[in-house]
This record gives sequence, structure tokens and C-alpha cells, in this order.
Amino acid sequence: MTSNYTDDFFKITKFMVLFGIVFLPVLPSSGHLYGYNVQEWKNQKENILVQFEIEPQTPAVEKNATMSFSVQNLQTGEHLKNFTETVTVIYYNSANTSSNDITYKFNASNIKNGDFSHNYVFTKGGTYEIFLRIDTPTFISVSRFTVFVSSPEFQVMNMIYLLLPIMIFAGIFVGIGIAIWRYVHKKR
Repeated sequence: MTSNYTDDFFKITKFMVLFGIVFLPVLPSSGHLYGYNVQEWKNQKENILVQFEIEPQTPAVEKNATMSFSVQNLQTGEHLKNFTETVTVIYYNSANTSSNDITYKFNASNIKNGDFSHNYVFTKGGTYEIFLRIDTPTFISVSRFTVFVSSPEFQVMNMIYLLLPIMIFAGIFVGIGIAIWRYVHKKR
């Protein structure tokens, strides 16, 4: 009798693990940058979609980070062609809003196809705003994105932020496992 109970439990556990692997939630963005970290800015009036992603997801102080942008037609998803871009990085000081400083402004560059990136090293931890200005012959559009930069004082908070989705996912599976175990145990 115990053997059937153990076999049933392991069959159900295997099924749950396989189900979790196969149906692991992947939330791709609707455009050309994909992943959990993609931020989007839509300009309905000018019919453009700007996607922004930073790698690593949580940059660290004094470490290189890559900011990637994809500029597309909002309706067709095709890249916007032949425009000038300017990226500005602003440190956001929530304690004193009058001291928000332009940390860096990249030189304007011409983009032939809608994807481009910039490398940047953040000098202090906290929240930054990344502004992208797009200049075309017919319009000017500005988009804004937020980046949190990790520093030693933020390490504990970052660890919780990174582990929280895993803990929630594991908790759901443990809860399902307990519910199945109770069901099988009651059936015995």
C-alpha cells in the first residue's frame, strides 16, 4: 500500500516539475527587444514605439552597462529609419529634487536602422532617468526610462528583488504539491 502511495506522489511531482519547465512563463515584449527587463514608451501621435533594455538588469556602480534601444513604427513594428538620437542620463535624487543632475549627455548620432546602444558606467547608486530624443524631418519625440543602479548599500534590497519572483514561483509549486499530497492522502 505504501509503495502505490509513494509511486503516485513521485508521478505527480514529476508531472509538476515537467509542467513548470514546459510552461515557464516567458513574457516577450511586442517588438524587437525581448525579455523581462524591457521598458516601452509609446507615442501615439507620432506612431512610434521605443523599447529600452539595460544589461545587466540591475547595473552596479563603476561597472559597464549597455543601454539598448529599438525605435519602431507603432502599427507595423518595422524599424524607424534615418533619424537622429540623443541620449541623456539624469541622476534622480528623491531627497532633494532640485539637485537632479544631468550626469551625461551622449553626442547626437544618426541612426540608419532603428536599433542602437550605448555603453555607460554609472558613478553612484540610486535611480536614474534615461531620456531619448528622436529627431526626424517631421517630428521630435522624447521618451523616458528609469534605471535603478545597485551600490553596496542596496545589495540586500537587490537580493530580495531578484529572489522574490523565484520564491513566489516556488511557493506556488509547494502549495500545489501540498494540495495534491492531501488529495492523494485522503483518497487512501
